[in-house]
Amino acid sequence: MKFMDNGFSRSSPTRKKKGAPLAMKHRFHRLPVVFLGLVFLVASAAGPAPAAVSGEAVSRALQDWLDVASRSQQAFVGCEPVYAGKDLVEFYRNRGNQPVWVSPGGPSQAARELVAAIANAAQHGLSPQDYHFSCLSEWLKHPSAQQSLATAAKGLAGLEIVLSDAFVNLATHLAAGKVDPETIHPQWISPKKKTEVFRWLDGITASEDLGLFFDELAPNSRGYRTAMIEARRLRRQIAAGKWQEIAPGATLRPGDRSPRVAQVRARLANQGDLPPAGDPLLDETLFDDALLQAVIRFQNRHGLSADGIVGPQTLAALNRSPRDQLRCVLVNLERWRWLPRDLGRRHIIVNSAAFELAAFREGRKVLEMPVIVGETYTRTPVFSQNMTSLVVNPYWNVPPGVLARKILPKIKKDPGYLAANHFELLRGWKQAAEVLDPRLIDWSTVHPGNFPGRLRQRPGPWNALGRIKFIFPNDFAVYLHDTPDRHLFERTARAFSSGCIRVKKPIELALFVLEDDPAWDRERLERVLAEGGPKTIPVKNPVTVHLQYWTFWIGDEGEPQYRKDIYNRDGVLWNALNTTPAASPPPARVRPEADPNTEVDPAG
Repeated sequence: MKFMDNGFSRSSPTRKKKGAPLAMKHRFHRLPVVFLGLVFLVASAAGPAPAAVSGEAVSRALQDWLDVASRSQQAFVGCEPVYAGKDLVEFYRNRGNQPVWVSPGGPSQAARELVAAIANAAQHGLSPQDYHFSCLSEWLKHPSAQQSLATAAKGLAGLEIVLSDAFVNLATHLAAGKVDPETIHPQWISPKKKTEVFRWLDGITASEDLGLFFDELAPNSRGYRTAMIEARRLRRQIAAGKWQEIAPGATLRPGDRSPRVAQVRARLANQGDLPPAGDPLLDETLFDDALLQAVIRFQNRHGLSADGIVGPQTLAALNRSPRDQLRCVLVNLERWRWLPRDLGRRHIIVNSAAFELAAFREGRKVLEMPVIVGETYTRTPVFSQNMTSLVVNPYWNVPPGVLARKILPKIKKDPGYLAANHFELLRGWKQAAEVLDPRLIDWSTVHPGNFPGRLRQRPGPWNALGRIKFIFPNDFAVYLHDTPDRHLFERTARAFSSGCIRVKKPIELALFVLEDDPAWDRERLERVLAEGGPKTIPVKNPVTVHLQYWTFWIGDEGEPQYRKDIYNRDGVLWNALNTTPAASPPPARVRPEADPNTEVDPAG
């Protein structure tokens, strides 16, 4: 299986702080709209320059801006909107209105380093224009503007504010992501990453190496860094302008001859799936064995059925343009930024888009397996949670939605369905609830609103949860579990559940989860399974489960892996990434209510 690496190895940068501690949360406020009449960046410098202003004059000008901004809804410096206005008011007041980036003589070296770091934001899939790049880079290009800045306290104060606003936004976006996923996906719960952005800002020195600082803020995982390399490769392809679509036509099979075969051959060679031909007399229009193997490699990298035939799905993947691939890579970079740096000493990653699970110990992958995830209308959610227990030989309590959609119609058609499928009807949800006799109920009068109790399926080989379920408490009632329907694991695309994750190797996964508990080994686990009764086993040593959604990553052998966006999440995120902060300031993160249309079936 080609699955992504485990995650982060470098902690957030720590900075020696100057001045009093700041008790400031990472949040940005929209303020009443007001334009502040400050001389800024590209002011003309006609005639001889006046004498340099004093530090006291710069602090007074800064105080004037802060006074107006504290009463404003949206602050501006010249034509530049300030996104973190109210937080900057608090920040500068805490440091006595002393500037970070400028002095009476002009901007510091750190200010120039910041502008260079803003330019580099594009390598991370972030737009430099979100961080005042045009305005700040224009200043760098015009020495006359620098001369005028050194003589105008208002100009220096304006530059100071814009630099700090750029720093706050860029540092936050690299460390925690630009987009809050919970505002665009109701099934996506993001870890609340605390950034110390104002403490970092307070610790900036005049000669700061901000290029290194921002590089360390971004995730240092293999997954993130290799995705950046792929993004650079795709940008080169786009710049070259040589990409052409393979012409539509009939399905291509080994042995076929066609000009379209030559197009396929060229595309696979360009993508690295087809080694360079050593025979100068090669017939490029012939679908030979070397091309067959290259097609299979390509199909494996794209999660397609590896049959070696160029049918409609394979052709569509081959015709995915470098620009579209780049968008895919960039949205997945943002997803990496949402993750915590420490994924846990032992952790499990489920990638719903790839239908795969991988388990890691000390950063090393030790187990992987296929999984079955939610259908498009009952999507598997995204969140991280610690596993607390597993249940051997579990009961399955049928959720109301599944009962109404799938099971009640079968009962009404044949009341014997319950006994034949090992269901029992209980009065209520208490542990000692009375078992009812379904034969005494007039099922013709029953509907979802008056169902006479709780329906559960007894443990056994027929049970929808299989032999083991793995519990990590969450608001979606989702968990990992075994399944008696093994044939679906043979499918390439495996979105068949009602939200939960069915695992192909439940015993191996249980042994991984319990490996630090000396009371459990394979022999004892299989003995308890054979006994047939339900048994809950606490997980004594933490195992964190990360349910994730990646449509791109770099595989174990260094090969780019792309997957179909089965839940249509990429486009929504791409649009959000390309919304300017001015139009959509980073909101406070509030956990949304679960989407009522995504009720999950614990039997998945």
